[in-house]
Amino acid sequence: MVYLVPLLCFVLHLILGVFLMRWHAGKIIPVLLVIGTVSIYWAVSYSQQQIGLIGIEYAIFAFLVIAPAMLGLAIGGVVGWVRARRAQE
Repeated sequence: MVYLVPLLCFVLHLILGVFLMRWHAGKIIPVLLVIGTVSIYWAVSYSQQQIGLIGIEYAIFAFLVIAPAMLGLAIGGVVGWVRARRAQE
């Protein structure tokens, strides 16, 4: 299960990135990446403020859900951009 959730987040956002670039809505990808970066920063900083093992849930969420999603979105955006450029040629 610990491998399935990050893989699922990665693949779904990879597909989303490809389709956003294909539908000419690629300008939203940097906005989503900034939102993800802020979310990771918030989760890690909030987890450091908690006492004991309570805060580890936020760090786990940040690195097992948000980080693979951001990586998939970025790679999907690049793949979609390359495929769109090749289709125009």
